[in-house]
Amino acid sequence: MKEKKMIKKILGIAAAITMLSSIAMSATTNVGIKGYYGTFDATGTETTNDGATLNNSGNADFPFASLFVEREGNFSGFNVAVGLDYMPFRAEVESLGGGTGTDAKVKLKNYYTAYVQPTKVLDNGLGLFVKLGYSEGKLNVTDLSRQATTAGTASTDSGATLTLRGVTYGVGVEKTYTNNLFIRAEYSFTDYDDLTYINSNNKTLKASSDLTTGSLTIGKKF
Repeated sequence: MKEKKMIKKILGIAAAITMLSSIAMSATTNVGIKGYYGTFDATGTETTNDGATLNNSGNADFPFASLFVEREGNFSGFNVAVGLDYMPFRAEVESLGGGTGTDAKVKLKNYYTAYVQPTKVLDNGLGLFVKLGYSEGKLNVTDLSRQATTAGTASTDSGATLTLRGVTYGVGVEKTYTNNLFIRAEYSFTDYDDLTYINSNNKTLKASSDLTTGSLTIGKKF
């Protein structure tokens, strides 16, 4: 059911990008770099090797950075940007401890967001914007420790690679200067699809997660 909802969201974003791309063909090109500080929250269930089902939740705070490129044009009094934000670096989430469950280190890589961003331009080069995007990235889980067990064989898994997919919503403020340099401050939230992982002895981990970020952007319009 959730997969169908995600497909509808992706199709909606793709339609918006297609519609706006014709506007952006004659628009400015914006490029820049963004610095983030994010909080990754997760809740889920796991079946231990003892056969018990545990409900867990946790979070981790970490910084990361990205590069972006946009095409921006004017549409009905709004500057509308179609963009791609890509993180060429690995962001390492703090080690996560699962106690009697699973301990692990988590790294996020190859993370990108394709988005549409309408901006209402105010006085003195200020603008207020909202953002809608589709985000995807690889979540590498390494240094897995075996689950504590009093019965059966502990898992031999040493790591896993999972794909994060979700919809991103954002709001922010932009200041453009006379030399076409601009800065942005943004708050965004990404709601990811549920993840499922089955370990080597057929125990299942299911998790839902989200990412909340604050970011600062420095860019230039050409």
